Amino acid sequence: IEICISDNASTDGTEEMIDVWRNNYNFPIIYRRNSVNLGPDRNFLASVSLANGDYCWIFGSDDALAKDSLAILQTYLDSQADIYLCDRKETGCDLVEIRNPHRSWLRTDDELYVFNNNLDREIYLSRCLSIGGVFSYLSSLIVKKERWDAIDFDASYIGTSYPHVFIMMSVFNTPGCLLHYISKPLVICRGDNDSFEKKGKARRILIDFIAYLKLANDFYSKNISLKRAFENVLLKERPWLYTTLAMACYGNSDEK
Repeated sequence: IEICISDNASTDGTEEMIDVWRNNYNFPIIYRRNSVNLGPDRNFLASVSLANGDYCWIFGSDDALAKDSLAILQTYLDSQADIYLCDRKETGCDLVEIRNPHRSWLRTDDELYVFNNNLDREIYLSRCLSIGGVFSYLSSLIVKKERWDAIDFDASYIGTSYPHVFIMMSVFNTPGCLLHYISKPLVICRGDNDSFEKKGKARRILIDFIAYLKLANDFYSKNISLKRAFENVLLKERPWLYTTLAMACYGNSDEK
């Protein structure tokens, strides 16, 4: 195991803390500090580029591993899946208050999916409970590094807040892709700390719609059935009634 950290030009003593960790632990830490803030999207991608392992568990800086999560994940690796998708536990910002002990992304137990054709993908999408099932939540994703590296990234996804989803969907649509769903909360999501909400609740909702409608069009414009199935996952996350009321309450004239 190695830990790869892409520091987005922070000024909070991160580099000094890394030195402390290196002196106290015997696992390799690969650390790179960007000379300027690249923005979150480019920094997501930069962190994976540092890795040398077979798999990358992509982690947001404010989330945490649940107890024994690495040992639990190791028990699944014999499937040699291209993607492992795990669930999350939701807490308060202090990581103590438990708000949801197990948020599931799919309405199934553990399952190994093989995507040989579009019907396989459509069945999977029908089982998604939210866009977490289609890779929105960064810290739920473990991906085979060679699969990630093989994707020709589309730079138009920089600025969407979901550049990683383009890569994951590209892997998902690769013939024969293996996805192993782990119906266990291996990661702890820290609440009240959504960086996407800095510009308000309405803008936070729009981020999901703009990115996922773009993904639907870019990947499935020639397959109406699959496109509809993908868009239905978005509507499970953002139901029309809730979204309409939220935009009416929080949105400005442009957002409405």
